[in-house]
Amino acid sequence: MYPTTQAYKDAVYAPTRRVTARVTFDISDVTAPGDVSSIVVTPELTPISQKSQLNNNVREAATNLATLEQDRFRLDGSFSFADDVTLANNGDVGFISGPLCGADGVFASAPTITLTFGALHSSAGITVAFDVHNNEYATEFNVSAFNASDVLIESVDIAGNTKPLRAIFGQFAGYKKIVVTINKWSVGNRRARVLEIDFGYVEVYTDETLISCNLIEEMDMISGQLPSPEFRFAVDNSDRAFNILNPNGVYNYLQQRQQVKAELGVEISSGVYEYVPLGDYLLWEWTSEEGALTASFTARTNLYLMENFDYEQLTPSSKSLHALAVQVFAACGVTNYSLDSALLSITTNSMAQKTDCKSLLQMIALAGRCNIYVTRDNVITLKQVSFGAAVDRVDFDNIYSEPKIELERAVKQVDVTYWTDLNTSAVSSVSASGVDVGDVLKLEGNTLINTSAIALAVANWIIAQKQYRAKYSINWRGNPAHELADVIAIENTYGADKNGMITKNELIYQGYLQARTEAKGAV
Repeated sequence: MYPTTQAYKDAVYAPTRRVTARVTFDISDVTAPGDVSSIVVTPELTPISQKSQLNNNVREAATNLATLEQDRFRLDGSFSFADDVTLANNGDVGFISGPLCGADGVFASAPTITLTFGALHSSAGITVAFDVHNNEYATEFNVSAFNASDVLIESVDIAGNTKPLRAIFGQFAGYKKIVVTINKWSVGNRRARVLEIDFGYVEVYTDETLISCNLIEEMDMISGQLPSPEFRFAVDNSDRAFNILNPNGVYNYLQQRQQVKAELGVEISSGVYEYVPLGDYLLWEWTSEEGALTASFTARTNLYLMENFDYEQLTPSSKSLHALAVQVFAACGVTNYSLDSALLSITTNSMAQKTDCKSLLQMIALAGRCNIYVTRDNVITLKQVSFGAAVDRVDFDNIYSEPKIELERAVKQVDVTYWTDLNTSAVSSVSASGVDVGDVLKLEGNTLINTSAIALAVANWIIAQKQYRAKYSINWRGNPAHELADVIAIENTYGADKNGMITKNELIYQGYLQARTEAKGAV
């Protein structure tokens, strides 16, 4: 369950509650961040300032580092000292200028950030994230773009800015260098702070422009299926910015894999919301509904993209399932993953006929007796989940109708095929204790299972997972903090609460929140 404050826990189940949604859509050139060849800045506040973090998709610092500036070193527990030795301990810092502005916010010598690229790029604008954490920003600044001959092709002066995340819409076409110049800061006697520069137009959609959003995330308790989370949202397109024929719009700058971050917030006090992430996604599909004046988008995760990469190993290469998973993620360019340590002790010969990497990851999970799911931070997770104590309770005060309960078919036997090579196989079988009538499940094509001992362990794991035959389907008010693999207590009319592990979440927001949750539990 995503960690939240007690105020959130009280508010999310209050008889009257207010929920809001926030979607951050980064309409940027996805190839530009990896093509930055150099970043040159005016003197930084070394060693605290980290200019290399200016294009890592982090737009808000998690902490405040104490520095010698007016009111930047309050002894209220909100500031921490910088680590001069292990800079990673400081988190995301971005650029911090050496010189301070005057009492009027004006810099005597304007801090500048110059980013140079290896090739030409085009985007619908440039977005600068200042000190979002403290709501401080440049009130006056300039963004200029230069072509390959170092000729100015676009220059935008901003005056009277009041936003810590400022998107500058424009036709930035064919640039090889971007220069950001900060002239005036919103607070006097402070250093300029820039956490992120996005090579595109970052728009934050809230209730004023967000029509609806929908999240579906699933987990199979025996990893027999591998669904990838999907996030959909629709926005107001009355300005026709997303119309394909609009020459001044952003449609032509839409690309697959642009970042979409989704959050739901619950009001914990008057006008104050506590947000819970719904995920960090990659844009995949989009359409403009001309008649409805809306635009709709579908975003998915890196797990979905792994289908585009192939794997084939026709000769033995002995390694742990953990090492094989690391190899597969590296081949797909995926860095955001988490692997159960149990995979370190399970060995495979790595042999498989040509398949895609998503399917191979499923084979690794089955051989390692792991469940696969994607966290709200877009971390692909392989974990041996356990049915522990309930982390929350869903009661009749928050359920629209009595939960539907289905009893899935019993399993009396599991047959698992193991492969000593790609042409030689045998079968290990396990029968369920006390089950005389039921299905026989067969796991046949997983060539990463190479010994009878591993096959028996997998069969026993499937038998154990299939004991959770009670499937609860709940249509209710919803709690965005619930995550896959959480165990929840479910109120029922006939006695004590029933515990179930969440295997599916669907959150629907249309100005209000409703949810459909599926959970598996013992009979």
